[in-house]
Amino acid sequence: MAAQDGGLYARTPWSPPIVEMTGGVFGHLLCWERHERDGTWYAWVSWVQSTGDPVRHRHRVVSVRADGVRPLENPEAYKSVPRRTLGRDGHIRPWTPSA
Repeated sequence: MAAQDGGLYARTPWSPPIVEMTGGVFGHLLCWERHERDGTWYAWVSWVQSTGDPVRHRHRVVSVRADGVRPLENPEAYKSVPRRTLGRDGHIRPWTPSA
């Protein structure tokens, strides 16, 4: 996905918006996932963890409850974050809003 910006190539690649997780870790919001069994929402978040001496960088991807993340960008930035449903059968499907 890309947004029109009228710049050099007239396209800016989409980048996942930034969120803050409980505990002060900042990362990119990759997608929202609704669990069909109980209706709870989870957020898949990616970040780089730097630890040790010498410093080692590790890429982390975690699923956390949606109420454990705080948006840091304007609301428009989160509209294009994919949403999906984790079914009772364990299969992931595209999310559809209830009518």
